[in-house]
Amino acid sequence: IPSVDEIRAQALSVFQKRPCLWQINICRAVLAGDQDIIAIAGTGAGKTLSFWLPLLCRPTGIQIVVTPLNILGQQNIDTLSKAGVNGIFISAKTSTRRNFEDIANFKYRVIVVNPEELMRPGGGFESLFKKKCFADQVISIIIDEAHCISQWGSFRPEYRHIGSLRHLQRKPCTMMVTSATLTSQAISDIKTVLNLREDGLFFSQSSIDRPNINLVVRPMLNPRKSFIDLGFLLRNWTPDNPPPPKFLVFFDSIPESIEAGLYLRTLLLPEYRDRVKWFNSEMSDRFKVQETLKLANNEIWGLMATDSFGMGMDLPDVMTIVQWGATCSISTLWQRFGRCVRDPKLEGTAILFTERDNIDSERQKKVVRAEKRRAKATLRKKAAKQQRTDDSLDMIKVEERDDVNDELSGDEEKDREEKGKEAEKEKERRPKKSSNKSKRTLDPVVDKVINAEYQGYTCRRIPIMTAFKNNEAG
Repeated sequence: IPSVDEIRAQALSVFQKRPCLWQINICRAVLAGDQDIIAIAGTGAGKTLSFWLPLLCRPTGIQIVVTPLNILGQQNIDTLSKAGVNGIFISAKTSTRRNFEDIANFKYRVIVVNPEELMRPGGGFESLFKKKCFADQVISIIIDEAHCISQWGSFRPEYRHIGSLRHLQRKPCTMMVTSATLTSQAISDIKTVLNLREDGLFFSQSSIDRPNINLVVRPMLNPRKSFIDLGFLLRNWTPDNPPPPKFLVFFDSIPESIEAGLYLRTLLLPEYRDRVKWFNSEMSDRFKVQETLKLANNEIWGLMATDSFGMGMDLPDVMTIVQWGATCSISTLWQRFGRCVRDPKLEGTAILFTERDNIDSERQKKVVRAEKRRAKATLRKKAAKQQRTDDSLDMIKVEERDDVNDELSGDEEKDREEKGKEAEKEKERRPKKSSNKSKRTLDPVVDKVINAEYQGYTCRRIPIMTAFKNNEAG
């Protein structure tokens, strides 16, 4: 296994980058081949470089990288091409017999693939792994953005089946999982799903903090669906002003992201409205690449995005990130905030807009109002009870009337019963009002971020760093 200095020298020669010690240690663990690896490092810290370093030490070796987003896969291939390394991204469009023949003939040293193509039953990868000459050249299988295994496994089930690759390999190769946001629960889940070898598991944890990002929480002052609170992003822009700072706004629903984009466009003159776009999974890969380049080149100012734009996207100068609504997990929130100022020389702002009922001070006001309502209701009940008592005393004083006048006739009684039955049937025919309003549960750590001051934290970062055990980072 090459020394630290040897790996560093080769990396400088090929990639023009000087790898950190943690990246080199991961490389050496991969080359040893007798351990699986969990690597945690902050967004923009350089996890991807550790994928390519082993190639420098194994001239015929192959790295397989599993990525959640097609646009991210192509980005990796383009980066490698600049360094003179042949790679291919396999998606539904590129999963052809010719491409798999080229892979089998060792034309490519890096294969980037989404989980659906990797785990396709009877697909090209199943055939490749059964070929000893190919399997022997695989240095490692890398699961990038591994938090998706837990978060997306329910609607991308292939993520939950990647561990079965072990059964296709004559000799298990190293499997490496990487992310900036792995909680203890996610790590436990990943170990089980991927069948990671527990004996001697190599664990690398670097700091996930991003000190150049200012964290801000703002209550929504206007109705959520109005999006008026997002108007600050355009800063009352007029044509004689410089463009507003580059921004991304993240949503948990596609329709909401489009509605927000349409609102922001109304704040601009017609000829400038295309400076604000929306970006989601329903758009073509070609469109996504084009819009990403436009944002990078300052041709557009901001995107209303879902997770289709996010993990691993390497834009250095996005100055403002907004999460619209406290509806996501802490892992998703920190991933999205991590798109902000990936250039460490810049300083940016990440803003969480939350519904007012998630704020402790508002909750307390709500409790006080509820207590006042209960007190008033109790007084009303007491008054009504006293009135009934007084009425009963008055009735005792009334002389008994003749039984004939007291009783309803038989016909009247029967008529009363029939009307009662009809009323009951009519009640059953009416549509019942649902009392179960669908409402997402607020992530406990996101709750602490929102209410840091009320819950005794001196900084909003503390609950985030605690959740990801950042104090254990080496």
